[in-house]
Amino acid sequence: MMNFNEYMNGVDFSGFKKLFLENGKSIEFKKKDYFVRQNEPCKYVGLVQSGIFRYTRIDNEGDEHIVGYSFTEDFVCDYPSLIKHSDSLTNIQAVTDCSVYVLSMKELNDYWETNMNTQRLGRLVAEEHFIEIYRRLLGFYCETAEQRYISLLKRCPNLPQYITLKEIASFIGVTPETVSNIRRKLRHR
Repeated sequence: MMNFNEYMNGVDFSGFKKLFLENGKSIEFKKKDYFVRQNEPCKYVGLVQSGIFRYTRIDNEGDEHIVGYSFTEDFVCDYPSLIKHSDSLTNIQAVTDCSVYVLSMKELNDYWETNMNTQRLGRLVAEEHFIEIYRRLLGFYCETAEQRYISLLKRCPNLPQYITLKEIASFIGVTPETVSNIRRKLRHR
């Protein structure tokens, strides 16, 4: 599967991943365990060795919205919470049993401060995150649900093997019925 999180495509993370494998603490999460809960501080950034995490946000009416995923070989973290030492904006929950190598914010900062190359990498990571979030924002403002669905499946063609139609609908901001109608329409083209 191509990377669900597009920022993973724009940066060489090999040295960074090596840091997690050599210095990170290995933690196992069972299906439905939380990496972090909304409104609690995120204490770690993790490299997912195996499994899938779902990012959700509970709105003021108590409705849950799927806002992201982390798959194997991706990173898992509520990054704003980690860097600002604030409460998490999301719940991050294991969809499957997961194995993760984690680092604390101190360990991450120590790595960024190693030399100019690691500082550049830190800047690139932040830039790529910004670009991805900006593209998602523009997609919600400027694309139809069908266009968002097609774009998502072009990027991750096997995604329906890992997450449900209901979750795909939540991620692109529509009802499951709308996704079913989009699929039906696309099959008849």
